[in-house]
Amino acid sequence: FFFALAMHFVTGTFTSHRQFVPDADYAVMLDCMVKACTDCLLVHPDRVRCLLGRRIVHPHPDWWLFGGRMLPGESPPQSAARLLARESGLKVDPERFETVCCHSLVWDRREQPP
Repeated sequence: FFFALAMHFVTGTFTSHRQFVPDADYAVMLDCMVKACTDCLLVHPDRVRCLLGRRIVHPHPDWWLFGGRMLPGESPPQSAARLLARESGLKVDPERFETVCCHSLVWDRREQPP
């Protein structure tokens, strides 16, 4: 079982105009907006064991769920599949993910300085 932890609503058609934002500008953006992330909890069929990744950077350098920022126009399952492949090398069809919850986290540290 694969779970994408987020809620997602779509209205109309979306066209991405995504571009790279330099760290200094991104730091300002972090202070001014909420970013959408998708985290994945990979659960073993025995429903007892799960797979976590070991992060080495802030905001949470420890054992954590696989995931990260969603890209504009992505659904949570599409984002979860892309991020899981990037971080673990596991290729999972987005249709196998199930949305189970939505949560909000605020960190006192981050990679980009304020």
